[in-house]
Amino acid sequence: MKTYTSLLALSAFILLQTNLFASETSTINVTVPKAPKVNVSIPSVELVVDGENVSRKSDVAEKEVEKREELKGEKEQNTSAYGIVEGKRYPPNYFTKTKVMTSEKKAEVGEVENARIAAYLQAPLMSEDEAKAKLEKAGFRVIASFKVDKKGKVKSLVFTDDKLVAKASKQGRGFAANLRLLVDGINGQISISNPVYVQKAFLQDDFDETLAKETLKRLRENFEGLKNSKDVVKFIRLPRYKFMNGMPVYEDMVVVKKGSNDALLQKARKSKKVVFEQKLENGSILLGVKLSKRTSKFVKKIGYQNGELLPYPLLIEDGKAYALAPKYYIAVMYPLLSMSEFMTIATVPGAINKDLDKIFR
Repeated sequence: MKTYTSLLALSAFILLQTNLFASETSTINVTVPKAPKVNVSIPSVELVVDGENVSRKSDVAEKEVEKREELKGEKEQNTSAYGIVEGKRYPPNYFTKTKVMTSEKKAEVGEVENARIAAYLQAPLMSEDEAKAKLEKAGFRVIASFKVDKKGKVKSLVFTDDKLVAKASKQGRGFAANLRLLVDGINGQISISNPVYVQKAFLQDDFDETLAKETLKRLRENFEGLKNSKDVVKFIRLPRYKFMNGMPVYEDMVVVKKGSNDALLQKARKSKKVVFEQKLENGSILLGVKLSKRTSKFVKKIGYQNGELLPYPLLIEDGKAYALAPKYYIAVMYPLLSMSEFMTIATVPGAINKDLDKIFR
């Protein structure tokens, strides 16, 4: 390159000197040598990320164009450097291989939506007889009707079917053997336990999605105007649900009394606190028991809208009477319960344990 520059300078100098002495009509030809060709070999570099070659951006761009042509109805996310998507700025490859379907199927009532699940299905108020008739039409049988409040404006209907019983007939799973429907005359609505919510919480690793959705579908088909309650929980949290750190979870059951199943059942019957008995296929027995009047008032304090948690469930299994820890059971049935509300019933969990213990004395 330096040689080429020097030749150009020398040629210019010669031309200038010649022009000074040449006549006006003289012609001087100066040949300027061409710059030499320089062949530079640049090694190819391939960038591989997670086993995928991302260096050939032109090929990627062509493929993206083809996808846009073929996949109509889909919204492609911007994969260019710091792309702008829906008004937000994202780093390179943030949306690699990601598509958002504009025609994505919307979740139906009671199903998981945005990773969350509603605890209850609500509909306009109807009478107890109407509710029973609809449950029976849907293939369920009502095994108990329980007054939650003193005047009977709020009633809890306990219902089940053979499939629910069969699924709950495993050790430690008996609490999933039934569902509840609340006829709530105070809030002017009915509220039904969402089977997907209840079974995910109480069946734990034995959760059967097919059964849960089939049960939910039967409820939707027979109760008009159902909508999700405001009580929602992240679906993935349900198996280990707790009010807060340090509080009990499902597996932290309370052993109320020990003895043979028959002896425990007889004592419970003599207490005259048993609202229903539900025999399971594995020989276990799920009871619904009535708490004392004083203890039961906690439902009024935190709201009748979820009062179907009563009568309180008690499971007799393998020579022990188990109860879900009150701090867990109240929390999972009242997922919107705030700390301040919980503090207003701080003595209730202990009172519930005492009431359950008295049943077997």
